[in-house]
Amino acid sequence: MCDRLDIPVVLKAKLITMKIISFFLLAFTAELLLAETKELTVSIDDSLIVWTGTKVWGKHQGVVRISEGKIHMKDQQLDGGFFVIDMNSIECTDIPDHEPVPKRRLENHLKDPDFFDVGRYPTAKFVITAVKPSPDVENVLIATGDLTIKNTTKPIDVEIKTEKRNDNLFIGRADIRFNRQQWGVAFKGIGDEMVHDQVTLNVFIKAVQ
Repeated sequence: MCDRLDIPVVLKAKLITMKIISFFLLAFTAELLLAETKELTVSIDDSLIVWTGTKVWGKHQGVVRISEGKIHMKDQQLDGGFFVIDMNSIECTDIPDHEPVPKRRLENHLKDPDFFDVGRYPTAKFVITAVKPSPDVENVLIATGDLTIKNTTKPIDVEIKTEKRNDNLFIGRADIRFNRQQWGVAFKGIGDEMVHDQVTLNVFIKAVQ
């Protein structure tokens, strides 16, 4: 004579199995949500780029504005992003306002076709393609990205120091150093030889959700 399982016992077993499956599904879904990439918007009022160019007899320094950008965070870590530079906003800050002629002359020169040519190329852009921790310095990241200036795009490595970061806020500083000749930022004549090729951009970024 064959043993028969009590129907309620079978139902209880099925219910327990369904609960176990539901638990693992919820846990898996929660893990996916935690690992979801969050997109933050760069605050253009709280972000700024300080540029520095050196020459044989000194240097010039100034600011240029960020017009837009996004920062991608994953598990409270920087995972990607981009920012766009408004090249028309180039300003020299180391020539005082009471010397308007040399100040205006330099700013116009930087915007002219023989330098950044902002009439044809009003924006520049940096796009992060990969991020890894610095092997030497804590809270410093090495970001590989594509820098576009005057419609020329080249890969470049950038150091990023993070001050605050979570899935809803990112505050950090990126130091970009590039050889202007490689992006066609040069003018003909002996004057170009007096200007050093390396340009430094100290990028101060704040991004919020």
